[in-house]
Amino acid sequence: MIASFTPSTARHVLFAAVPLLFGITAIGLGMDADWDLRNYHYYNAWAFLTDRYDRDIAVAQIPSFYNPIIDLPYFLLAQCLPARLLAFLLGSLHGLNFLLLYGLSDRLLTMDGPWKRLLLNGFVAMAGLCGAVAFSEIGTVFYDNLLSLGFFGALSLALRNWRRLIGQSWRKILGPAVLVGLPVGLAFGLKQTSVIYAFGLCGGLLACLPAPLSRRFLVAFCGGLGILAGLALGGGYWMWHLWHFYGNPLFPMFNHLFRSPWGLIESYRDTQYAEASLARRLVYPLLFSLDSRQASEIAFRDFRILAVFLLAPLAGLSLLWDRWRRVAPLPAGFHRRQAIFLLTATAISYAVWLQLFALYRYITAIEMLAPLLVVLALGLIRPLGRLRLPLAVGLIALLVVTTKPGDWIRVPFDRHAVTAEVPPIADPADTIVLLAGHEPLSFLLPSFPPDLRFLRIDSTFTNPDQRGVRFNQVMAQRISEHHGRFLALFIPTERHDVTTRLEDYGLRLEPGDCATVTSPIGAAPYALCSVRRQ
Repeated sequence: MIASFTPSTARHVLFAAVPLLFGITAIGLGMDADWDLRNYHYYNAWAFLTDRYDRDIAVAQIPSFYNPIIDLPYFLLAQCLPARLLAFLLGSLHGLNFLLLYGLSDRLLTMDGPWKRLLLNGFVAMAGLCGAVAFSEIGTVFYDNLLSLGFFGALSLALRNWRRLIGQSWRKILGPAVLVGLPVGLAFGLKQTSVIYAFGLCGGLLACLPAPLSRRFLVAFCGGLGILAGLALGGGYWMWHLWHFYGNPLFPMFNHLFRSPWGLIESYRDTQYAEASLARRLVYPLLFSLDSRQASEIAFRDFRILAVFLLAPLAGLSLLWDRWRRVAPLPAGFHRRQAIFLLTATAISYAVWLQLFALYRYITAIEMLAPLLVVLALGLIRPLGRLRLPLAVGLIALLVVTTKPGDWIRVPFDRHAVTAEVPPIADPADTIVLLAGHEPLSFLLPSFPPDLRFLRIDSTFTNPDQRGVRFNQVMAQRISEHHGRFLALFIPTERHDVTTRLEDYGLRLEPGDCATVTSPIGAAPYALCSVRRQ
């Protein structure tokens, strides 16, 4: 029986067991109650399915306009599955990254001995899945650790079709090259922050494919067509929706270019981390590795990206030195040219991320890929000789044991993932509920009577002082013309701000006429108060 347990059997066992392991881990971490879930992930799917766009205005703040397609599976499953089972499924999806990371490692590394390959590939892949932010997102709806499948899938397809892209006639490479770009384009369509990997993939193919420039350009161009096809599949409908209603397919992002009257003439990008001097950008991995708050909303510790940031330039210098001396490269234990492609694609993705976002969550895929990149970078440094692989294993082990995962908001499991207790509301068809402040509230709304209308009169997107923005004009008109009942929904800690914003519309809270709305994932009991005209 033991003799029949071959490396191939062990690999299949790993492929089946690891996703299940991370599903169980998701249950152990607790129920997701993060800010983004409460702000838009749950509401956006509900609004899409029930066509709330003529009834509600910007209740999820700026993310009200994010692509809801990615949130549909979670919302639909949350209606029928227990919360623990839903968390298990999300965790198991995270575990699928193991299969792709293992496959990338197995395709690149060329060491002898099937058991040795199995152990190293499994070690590298598991080390990637246990990165600080990747691990912290298990069972959550951030999806950075799931959209990574698009980048890893594209890299896997590129390596799988490597020889075909190099050697076959140009007619025969069109299909494979387009297919290479499809997964990362789909991830881009579902969540726009994945655009960095689209640049990395095409740039890596253009720079590293061992073929004439015309062939490299053709492959990169066709890869770009695949990215566009994936973008259309994952986000085409929603981009058309935004263009049709607001004149900006990325609304409200980049509105300084599209100049939609429904928003301010500005980019709406969160640049709190991206706006930095050149000196700061050059040492950014050192800064956020020592203090994660330099690039993140939460505290964590992870040195994976810093390790790659330090080793990759050394690998590049070693390659240049060998070329200058015209020395034959030492056997590296992996396919050299393909390894350089992987390092280059990642470097380009990182550079684009640094320019556009600089928010750590958006390079979770690079964090997960980093252990493999460490092996590749050390393998390219000639002076290390035969110490390269032992050093790589030791360094990865050190990175793992020094990791401290982040802590997003989690709570004890309830029966369902998102629920709320709402008091009875008389005449909902003739009632408008006003939201204000910056606390996420939209996750509560699907529990209210569907005939209600919800307007967010103040948030990170809407503000009554911005009278030139059409959304504010529409809300002012609806409030002015409404002859029914008004209610205000808010968290009590923002009562002063809500009172001020109601006064901008000639409204005030009715003293003592408040009820309470509660939710297991809520930050606190919420107030639902009557509002009257002054």
